[in-house]
Parts: sequence; C-alpha cells; structure tokens
Amino acid sequence: MSASQWRWQTNLTMLMLAAALAGYLLPWLVATSASLTLNAYDLAEWVSLHPTQRITSPPLLATLLLRLQLPLLCLMLALAGAVMRRRWLPAAGIVLLAIAQLPPPEFLLDPGNLNYRQQFGLALLSLVASLLCLPLRSSRIRSPLLMALPLVGMLSAALGMSQAQEVFAMLQPGASVGLGFWLLMASYAAASALAIYGAAKAMQART
Repeated sequence: MSASQWRWQTNLTMLMLAAALAGYLLPWLVATSASLTLNAYDLAEWVSLHPTQRITSPPLLATLLLRLQLPLLCLMLALAGAVMRRRWLPAAGIVLLAIAQLPPPEFLLDPGNLNYRQQFGLALLSLVASLLCLPLRSSRIRSPLLMALPLVGMLSAALGMSQAQEVFAMLQPGASVGLGFWLLMASYAAASALAIYGAAKAMQART
C-alpha cells in the first residue's frame, strides 16, 4: 500500500475508534425510568453493586466484560497510531483513557475492594500494554491484531450486556438496549473490516 493509502486507512480507523468511544458513553440500557438509563461505564458500576456479581467466576464478570472495552480501545488506538508521524497524539489519548479508568481516591484506603482493584488493574493494563504496542510499525504484527481485537470487543461487549440485562431484569423488567451498544458494535465491525481490507491490499502489492 502507498503512504496515502496507509494514511487513509489510519484516519478511518481512528474515526471508527472515536465512534466506538462515543458508543461506550451513550446509553446502553434504556429503562422506563430515565434515571436508570445507563451508559456502559455507569452500567458496569451499577452491576458491580449487585450481590450476584460477587459470586461469579471470576468475581464481577459482567462488570469486567463491560469495562474491558476501554483497554481494547486503548490497544487499537496504539496499533492504529503506530504509523503516524505524531505518535504523541495517540499516546496522549491512551494516557487520558487510562486515567479515566482509575478508581476513586478511596481505593488507597480500601485496597482490598474487588471493584476498585478491577478498575486499577484495567487502567494499568491499558497504559502499559498500549504504550508497548505504540512503537510496533510492522504490518505483519499490527494487521492481525487490528482484525482480532474488535472481534474480541464485540464478543465481550455482547456477553457483558447480556449478563447486565439479566441482573437489571431482576429489579426492573422491560429495559431495552440503547443506541450506544449498537454504535460500539458497528464501529468495531467497521474497524475490523478496515484492517482486513488493508491486509488484502498489502498482499496484492507484494505479489
């Protein structure tokens, strides 16, 4: 692929990641009561408070699946931004997303709290793994990961949403899936398709 084609693919991938982040922040669960309309971040926190989530294996599984979307977005941001000239831009985005995942300051007074530990672990994973991936410029490494990570995101988001709906239905039946979930899924699918297209074009160029 030419340099202009790589830039085109990178820009579109970044746009899809921005759309996925918007989807994460838009409503995922729309209840009859507006006060119980939750985005993925709030839904993960809400589900973590339910007693049934303390006995899953691993504990807080639904919360983990919902929160996993931000580390995945950080990793994809690093891989897509690895070919950019100004790599400090995706690096800054990764740092901001990692900070957004940190638990509240109360974590320092209650380090044994499972919910806080999960938040801290995912924030650390987002930061370290993504910054390690940022220098990877080889398409042989980047392309397969950019194909696979959105699929992991789609699967984990669907499973997390399904489990969260089951928990929510115990208290208030009739809630529907919001726009945010569908936007995230569509953005993941588009990002994976872009990676597949880019890999196919690169193979054609080598033959």
